[in-house]
Order: sequence, then structure tokens, then C-alpha cells
Amino acid sequence: MKTLKQNSKNILAAALLCVVALLQNCKKEAAHTPAPLPAQGMYALINDTAWTAVTIAASLEYDPLSTSKIFNCRGTMGDKIIQLTATQNNVAAGNYFPVGLANGNFDSFGYYILPVHRNLTEQNPTKGTVAGTSLVITDIDTTNRLISGTFTFPQADTAYDAVGNVTVVQKNQITNGFFKQVHYVYTP
Repeated sequence: MKTLKQNSKNILAAALLCVVALLQNCKKEAAHTPAPLPAQGMYALINDTAWTAVTIAASLEYDPLSTSKIFNCRGTMGDKIIQLTATQNNVAAGNYFPVGLANGNFDSFGYYILPVHRNLTEQNPTKGTVAGTSLVITDIDTTNRLISGTFTFPQADTAYDAVGNVTVVQKNQITNGFFKQVHYVYTP
């Protein structure tokens, strides 16, 4: 009986040593390293999923009748589109746009951010006055016509059926957005 108990203890000890040895030899899974952010272009997190524009078009247009400048920056990847639109009123012509926060609370400056587009949806712009919305122009190079900035905004896409009934409301949160060194076309 004593030998059976000793053998059981020895077998249990040997099994534990094997388990410990196996665990020590197991390699830890490599830490997930996020992809590096692009040095230029347009990027955002859409509902915490990385989105990088494949094509980007930016423009700065002056309207002499209303004495306003309209900045547009549109990035696309597949069927997803982010478009930023900012208007500066009562200004002179020129390929400059103010650096800083584009705050929709001022009468002379307002902006809309168009949503991430889904197939068969109607886009509803997010006004610059909506809580959690921000567009900041961080740099503009008027000689080379390059513009950079950051953005974040809540947004909702509404899908309709053939007779106009709402079928889906997709709420999105766009965060950590930026456009860097994006070439813009100026139209006086």
C-alpha cells in the first residue's frame, strides 16, 4: 500500500513537472502591432476600425458673388467615403485657408462633414455644431498647395426601402481622423 501511494505521488509529481516544462517551452503569441499610420493621405478610425483612403481629392474654391471660400477634402476606400466641407464667409480671394479649429459656432465660419457612405443610403451631413464634431486645419502650404488637418465626428447613415420607409439607421463614430500633406486645387 505504501508503495502504491509513493508511486502515485511520484507519477503525479512527474506529470506536474512535464506540464510545467511544456508551459515554459510554449512561446507567447507575438503582440499585435498596429500598422503604421500613413505619412500623408487621409486616415480615420470608423467605429474603432482603421480606414485609409485610397484616393483623395481636395479643393479650395473662391466664390466672388458670396465672397466665400469653400474647402473640400474627400477620401475614398471601396464604397466608403469621408468628405469634409468647410466654408469661410466674407473673405478675399486667395489660396489660403485659416489654420486652427473650424468652429461652426461662428457666423463667419461653418462646416459640414459628410458621412461614411454605405450602398443604397442617403447621406446626412453632420453639422460642425454637433457635439463631438471637430475639424482642425493644422497646416497649409500655399506655395505647394498642400493642406493638413484633423477631424472627428459622430455620423448616421439612414437606409430607405423603395417606398421611402427607413429600414436601417447605422450610427458611426469617426475618430482620430487626419489628412496630411494633401494636394489641393485652387479655383479663384
